[in-house]
Amino acid sequence: MAKDDYYVIVFRVLTYLYNCLKQDEVVDMQKLTPEYLGINQRYFEYIFDTLDDEGLILNKAYYEDMLGKHLESDIMVSPKGISFLHENSTIAKVKNSAKGILDIIGDIPGL
Repeated sequence: MAKDDYYVIVFRVLTYLYNCLKQDEVVDMQKLTPEYLGINQRYFEYIFDTLDDEGLILNKAYYEDMLGKHLESDIMVSPKGISFLHENSTIAKVKNSAKGILDIIGDIPGL
């Protein structure tokens, strides 16, 4: 899978949020930007809107003001998001991909 594939991005985001939760770390909002994830703004908003709509994250994904949409800093993975990481067959393929997964997502402790 390509590093900008929907499921690769979802895996990266949910895994990052899950690790922040487990390690009692504050979410670094610089790691949740289109630039950091290597995707465009529209795709970024689509992914986070979908994560929010499907209940894979807690708290509202965005707040909106006159400058546009902004990702909420108290974003967290939901129990459903954690289950998705462990039970979804497509996510399992992403995790087990022999196509340089560490190059795509980096070292991820805990998974």
